[in-house]
Order: sequence, then C-alpha cells, then structure tokens
Amino acid sequence: MKKTILVLLIIFNASCRKEDDTALECLSDCTVVQGQLVTAKGEPLENIPIEFRHNLGVVIGSSIRRIKKTTTDKNGFYKMKFFIENEELGANAEGFFQLIIDYSGLDSDIFMVTNPFYDTSIYSIGKRDTTITMDFYNPKKAYITVNLNGFNPSTEDDYFEIRSLYPVGLKIGENEFINSEYQIGYDGNESYANSFNTKVDSVLVAESDFNLISLSKRKNGGEVIDEYHEIFVSENSNKEYNYDY
Repeated sequence: MKKTILVLLIIFNASCRKEDDTALECLSDCTVVQGQLVTAKGEPLENIPIEFRHNLGVVIGSSIRRIKKTTTDKNGFYKMKFFIENEELGANAEGFFQLIIDYSGLDSDIFMVTNPFYDTSIYSIGKRDTTITMDFYNPKKAYITVNLNGFNPSTEDDYFEIRSLYPVGLKIGENEFINSEYQIGYDGNESYANSFNTKVDSVLVAESDFNLISLSKRKNGGEVIDEYHEIFVSENSNKEYNYDY
C-alpha cells in the first residue's frame, strides 16, 4: 500500500509542471491585483504572505505558473504587478487564476481563519493594463451562550438546532443575508439542545460585528420551523442570548 501511494505521488509530481515567475518584473501592459486584509474593527493584518498564480488542467498533465508573491504592509495593504501571458488572457482562455493567502502565522485562538492555503479564484481576466481590487476580512473569534426557553420535547423527533453565520472572506459590496460588505461563512458545528440541557455554550461568532443565528426547531412532531436572528457581538457585550421554543 505504501509503495502504491509513493508511486502515485511520483506520477503526480512528474505530471504537474510548475513554473516560478514570481521574480519577474512587468514593464508594460501590466495587470495589478491589489487590496487590503483586515480583521475586527477594520484593524489591518500585516506581514501576511499572498501569492497569485495561474492553474491549467487537473492533476495529470496540469501546470501551475506562480506569477507573483508579496506580503501585506503595516496597514494591511498588498499590491502585485505582473504580465498575463497570451494563452491566459480572455474569457476563452483555458485554466483559471488563483489568489492564495497564508494565514498560518495567525493565532488560531484569536482569528477565525488560520489556513495556510486560503484561496479565491478568478476564472478569467479580459484585458491587460487593468487593476483588480480584492479586499479580505478575517474576523476575530468570540463565543456566545444560547438559552432555549420552554424546550420540553414531547416526541423523540422534537429538536432545537443552532448554527452561527458570520462575515468572512472577500469583500463583495453587499451581502443579502447579513449586514456586511463581505462574504458569509458559518461554523461547521451544529449545536443541539435536549430536554436535559437547554443551554448551549461556545457558539462561535465574529467579535465586534454582526452575526446571524440560525435556529431550526420541530415542536410536537410537526413541521420544521427555521428562524434567523441578527445580533451584534461587541467586544465587551453580554454574550448570552435567549430564544423561545
């Protein structure tokens, strides 16, 4: 089994062509990708590594061109200037561009995202000599307690489920689900209440920001009812909330 895995890794590495152009300087017809990385209260995230690349193909026969890399400055800003090759340019070009942020240097007890490979894709760039702005938000963690009033299930199918959603990631201008300029993320852990424990601790939310608390409940074996409650969790606020069953 180990030999099989080793052979597959050798095949993968051999079949994936990697080209490193990050040291090249663009002198004309340059494309610029720029933006800012911030956390709670708009505080900048400095010294965060960022890379821009072009990917072509999937696994066998694929190629990766590492185009540019940089780090954010003390104000959280970054800027990369580079030349797009002919075969990468336009809506009909094969492959896609990828911006990769390395958040691994951040404290996982404080920040929501500490992934070394946090990425977003651009599927086409139509022309050279253009500027693309991509701002990102990595919130700080906070935790709330939810009390479920009147939760006395009458059947084994009755339940109360809690999930939190919060702003994170790329700035999109307007979010239809939550009061934020950024994309929405959610805690993958769903919290369930039962008749013995109607208090749910450690529900993950974004500090100093708006969050959406999603509640799903079934009562007396009936239909599932979904509710959404927007809350603002300030740094020093009472982080205990009460909802009725």
